[in-house]
Amino acid sequence: MKEGDSNFFEIKHEHIPTPEEVYSIFKELTNKECKEIRKIEDEKGIYLLEVIIPGDLENEVAEYAYMRKGRYKEGESATTEIHVTYYDGDMPVSGTSAARCIDGNWVIL
Repeated sequence: MKEGDSNFFEIKHEHIPTPEEVYSIFKELTNKECKEIRKIEDEKGIYLLEVIIPGDLENEVAEYAYMRKGRYKEGESATTEIHVTYYDGDMPVSGTSAARCIDGNWVIL
C-alpha cells in the first residue's frame, strides 16, 4: 500500500437506517400515505418494516417491504433494500426492488 491509501483492514461501520429515514424513502417512492403492517427491531434498530399503500383501482394494493442487510428468522437480504409487491385483491401480480441503501445513501432503482 502507498502512503495516503486508506487502511485496507479498516472496519467500515454499516449505516443502519432509522424508521424515519425508511418512511421518508417510502414517501419518495409513492408520494402517498402508507399503513404500517409489520415492524421488527433488534438491538441495532429496525430490520424489517412493511407497509401497504392503496392503489388507484379498487382492489389494487402495493406492499413495500424494507429489510436491513442480514439474516433473520423472517428472511435474509444481502443488501439493505426496499422491495415492492403489487396485489390485485389477495393475488400478487408483480414486484421489484424499489430502492437500495449503498454506503448510507439511498438509490431509487
